[in-house]
Amino acid sequence: MKRRSAHVLWFSIALAAAAWPPSAAFAADDWHFQIAGTTDRINRGLDKSDKGPSVDVAASWYPGTGPFAGVSVSTVKLFHGAPVGAEIIGDAGYRWRRGDWSTQAMVLHYQFAHTPGATRAEYDEIGLAGAWRESVFASVTASPNTSYGGPRTLALTYNLVGHWPLAHGFSAIGGVGYYDLHAEFGAGFFYDDIGLDYQYGPLQLQLAYFGTQSPARIKARLGPMLVHRWVMQLSWAF
Repeated sequence: MKRRSAHVLWFSIALAAAAWPPSAAFAADDWHFQIAGTTDRINRGLDKSDKGPSVDVAASWYPGTGPFAGVSVSTVKLFHGAPVGAEIIGDAGYRWRRGDWSTQAMVLHYQFAHTPGATRAEYDEIGLAGAWRESVFASVTASPNTSYGGPRTLALTYNLVGHWPLAHGFSAIGGVGYYDLHAEFGAGFFYDDIGLDYQYGPLQLQLAYFGTQSPARIKARLGPMLVHRWVMQLSWAF
């Protein structure tokens, strides 16, 4: 593993270690792992794999309530002609639950390896999320050091997502969000998705259409990354 990738893994391990109560750290049921493959890696309406496939592996620790931590590694290709690299995300936080409601606060670090301008692409976030009956989810995040080619500036996101069970393992999924990049571009843009989810034991298949609605100044800077396409993802949790 390259040195920069190791840095974020040690960062994530340190966060996890700080969050773990000693008596809970060895509870096997609190560990969760996932392997996933997708036809295109989309995040906040932006294409991170140049319209190509991406694979993802993730490990997380959470007991349901209280502290949690995790790390994931995904293949990315940030623009046409770029080499295939990796996006590494470390997170840690705390979750509260009461009845049908749950809330969590978290910190995240995003790091890239084997990608052009990897150091400039790295950023940090803090976030607050809430859920009702594991069906409606809302979140807001703030990053003090995001950059899409310009100086590092404040970036905000707002998300609302729904997950509605149907029948025979199927669910309807949909979401809308806003990526506020006013500090860097003087504008932000909306993104959304709608589709179907199928769950069969530890396997999950999703098919969704992703779209963006953005002003001209955003299209001029991020145009090739803005998405309007169908995406399919298959994941295995264990």
